[in-house]
Amino acid sequence: MRKRTIKKNFWFSYEEDRQLKYLSSLLCLSEADTIRRLLTETQVKEAPPKEFYEAIEKINKIGVNINQLARVANATGNIYESVLQQEFIKLNKLKDEVYKKYL
Repeated sequence: MRKRTIKKNFWFSYEEDRQLKYLSSLLCLSEADTIRRLLTETQVKEAPPKEFYEAIEKINKIGVNINQLARVANATGNIYESVLQQEFIKLNKLKDEVYKKYL
């Protein structure tokens, strides 16, 4: 009696087909066995939640602020230490929050 009773049909692009054939030849397996191996032995990470991308956007905005302060400092020779320090504090706090929550 057969173990596998469910049939699946897939459409592949030429490139995907080429990759599957190449992997199959490297593993010395049939294409079906290669796909089964990929399903059973590959670990897939879950997509991060929306809050993760919001945190990354905040980090980028803080980076833009720091870059603007650096431009002013280079152009005028004036360094706004307190403002720069506040931006670094925000950046480090947000970085710590992201690490605690997602890593």
